[in-house]
Amino acid sequence: MQNPVTNKHSVALVDSTSHRGEVEKALMSFYDVTSFDDGKDALKKLAASPPAIIIVGEDVSPGGSLNFIRAVRGERTLTEVPILYIIDKKNFSLIADGKAAGTSDFITKPYRRSEIIKSISRLLNASIEHEWEALPELQQSALKGTASLFGNLADVLSTGEALPLSTVKDSVQPLVTAIENNDFKSILDGVRNHDDYTYAHSMRVATMLSLLGHAAGFKNDEQLMLASGGLLHDVGKMMIPHHILNKPGKLDTAEFEIMKSHVPETIKYLKAAGNMPNAIFIIAEQHHEKIDGTGYPNGLKGSELNELARMAAVVDVFSALTDRRVYKPPMESGKAIQIMKNEMTTHLDQNFVKMFSSILADADILS
Repeated sequence: MQNPVTNKHSVALVDSTSHRGEVEKALMSFYDVTSFDDGKDALKKLAASPPAIIIVGEDVSPGGSLNFIRAVRGERTLTEVPILYIIDKKNFSLIADGKAAGTSDFITKPYRRSEIIKSISRLLNASIEHEWEALPELQQSALKGTASLFGNLADVLSTGEALPLSTVKDSVQPLVTAIENNDFKSILDGVRNHDDYTYAHSMRVATMLSLLGHAAGFKNDEQLMLASGGLLHDVGKMMIPHHILNKPGKLDTAEFEIMKSHVPETIKYLKAAGNMPNAIFIIAEQHHEKIDGTGYPNGLKGSELNELARMAAVVDVFSALTDRRVYKPPMESGKAIQIMKNEMTTHLDQNFVKMFSSILADADILS
């Protein structure tokens, strides 16, 4: 008998207190969260349909959290599922007991939104990020630095804090250097299977936007702006529910309005940062605009779209088509380019599409 298939983005939350609501809100754009207030019911359902990870609160009824963790580890289908244990900081004695029972990691209350997101990502991406260790230092730095920064961005939308531009530029400098050295493909490969889709997509956009800028003659500092803009262009998606971000079919009218709200949410963050250059605002605000004026949020068209907006739109569409998603495998890059050339002539600047296609061919990325 085979084990049930695990949904990589499914999180089970078992907690008999109101703390469940806080966790659900923190994770809403990252994972499909199923909550349980009863440990016995949770165990039965999780054994039949294992999640990617189980989050256990300190108070689980009946029997307590430690007995529940031991019971989880006693189920054949759940022995390898990571368990994140959340306890109050004054109850440190539970850490050792939790480890003995079978927890994989723990965090203590109170915690920041970024802390729980990073903890889950660390557990789910352990094998992927372990592979980064085999990469040269430059490529390692590009992946580790941007992943860390992206995790911290979760706090921005929760607290109104802002990361300084210098921190963002420092995180993407290794990426830009790798592109200038024509040694960046391992970076794209390194994020391909990362469980955080928004990070993986943003990192791919940052890479390919900087690559396009490099081919267009942009200098290092200008490429840093492109890469920074690419990394930050979808920050607002952290405010979009996971079920809308990852819906397999077409969004209905109400859902699409919610999806479109990620643009003003991103702009809100950039304004809170207070020191972001106009180039980054343009990339974030205009990457969904189209040449014929049918894009959003402002319906800009033709000459109203400057060079950066046109470049960002081309790269964002290509990445969206070729990204691996929960509900679909990645599209072959050659097929994506053909769609962009043949079916999006009124949406995308075809001069940049052709330039981008040539760059991918020269870099041996087209398939």
